[in-house]
Amino acid sequence: MTDGTRRIQSSQIEVSRLMGIANRDLEQAQLEVLHSDTRFSLAYNAALQLATVALRLEGVRVRKDAFHARTFAELKERLPKDKAHIADYFDRARRKRHAAAYEQVNVVSSSELDDLVEQVKQFREWVEPAVREVGMAESSDDEQARSD
Repeated sequence: MTDGTRRIQSSQIEVSRLMGIANRDLEQAQLEVLHSDTRFSLAYNAALQLATVALRLEGVRVRKDAFHARTFAELKERLPKDKAHIADYFDRARRKRHAAAYEQVNVVSSSELDDLVEQVKQFREWVEPAVREVGMAESSDDEQARSD
C-alpha cells in the first residue's frame, strides 16, 4: 500500500455498480450523435471505472486526492508486465480528457476517440474474467431481479 491507497474488502454490489457505469459509458461513447470530446470523456470514464474494479479486486481503494492520476499509477503497479502499458495509455487519456472538459473544445480527433474506445473494450475483456474468477460477477438471477 502507498500513502494514496488503503486496504479494503470490496463487495459484489460495488463491483457490479462500477461495471455497470463502465458498460453504460462505453456504450454511450460510441453514439455518433454526441460531440467527439464528450464521447472521449465517456470512454475515459469507462476506463477509470474498469481500473477501479481491477484495483478493488486486489483489495485496494485509492484515496480521493488526485483520484484519477493515482488510480492509473496504482493500476500500473498491479497489472501484469505485459499489460502495464495500458495504465500509461489511460493516464495520457486522462490529461486529454482534462483539456477537453476544462480548457477548450475540439481537442479530440476521431482517431484518438476510436483508439480509446478500442483500448477500453480490450481492457474490459481482460477485467471481466477477473471479476468472474473471484466470484464478483452478477448471476443471471441478480440481473433478472433488476429487470423485473
